Amino acid sequence: MAYATAGGVSRADMSDDPAWIEIDEDQYAQALAGMAAGKQVSIDGGFAVVDQPAPEEPPAPEPDPPGPPTVVTRAQGKAALIQAGLWDDVLAYVDAITDPTQQALARVALDDTTEWRRDSPFLATAAAALGLTDQQLDDLFVAAAAIVL
Repeated sequence: MAYATAGGVSRADMSDDPAWIEIDEDQYAQALAGMAAGKQVSIDGGFAVVDQPAPEEPPAPEPDPPGPPTVVTRAQGKAALIQAGLWDDVLAYVDAITDPTQQALARVALDDTTEWRRDSPFLATAAAALGLTDQQLDDLFVAAAAIVL
């Protein structure tokens, strides 16, 4: 006697197990041939040899959260520095630049640009001079981007 269950067949006596049903020799042969061809045995609603279900697509990975903004307006940047209590320190840093050309360029970066960029060389130098970490600078850009004037 042969028996079938979801996904397989057996010649062992499975009559006491409700997960198995009795099948005849032709069905047993069909099951073996089907499994060899990549199909599977099903007993839902009776014996059948069916195609394997399509593999489930893995869920799409969650997108990375956006990083901190890399550009803010000059007004947003100044407002964030004022709110963080750093504006006077920035002005003192610029005033302390001894090279007249470098000081003039710093004033242009501070007062004349329409936007402040996170990758600005002046910004990197000023932040380092003020002892700001990359995280603190990122936090300032996040705060600045949220300011609506």
